[in-house]
Amino acid sequence: LTEANEFADIYGLEVLEIPTNKPIARVDEDDEVYRTAQEKYEAMIAEIEDCAARGQPVLVGTTSIEKSETLSELLKKKKVKHKVLNARYHEQEAHIVAQAGVPGAITIATNMAGR
Repeated sequence: LTEANEFADIYGLEVLEIPTNKPIARVDEDDEVYRTAQEKYEAMIAEIEDCAARGQPVLVGTTSIEKSETLSELLKKKKVKHKVLNARYHEQEAHIVAQAGVPGAITIATNMAGR
């Protein structure tokens, strides 16, 4: 329910949690902490490259447009093909979302209400 306040502020809507009908299959890993932003981005890029090499689609959520674009620039420098989904590219959103689950696809998305 982390977005409940955002929905309330923007849309005036209440959020209701609906329990799953099956046990959650997701495995939550421990948090990783880095001393610098550069170390964090390097680790993210290594993980993205590893997943993509195995053909696994990758979705990276960022908290701001600036962070999504910073990560995008770093991926471009390493010649890693990816798509960015943020408010600056909203006209391409449907196409980007449609391709996001394709094997090997890398999508960098900025958190927005409803997404």
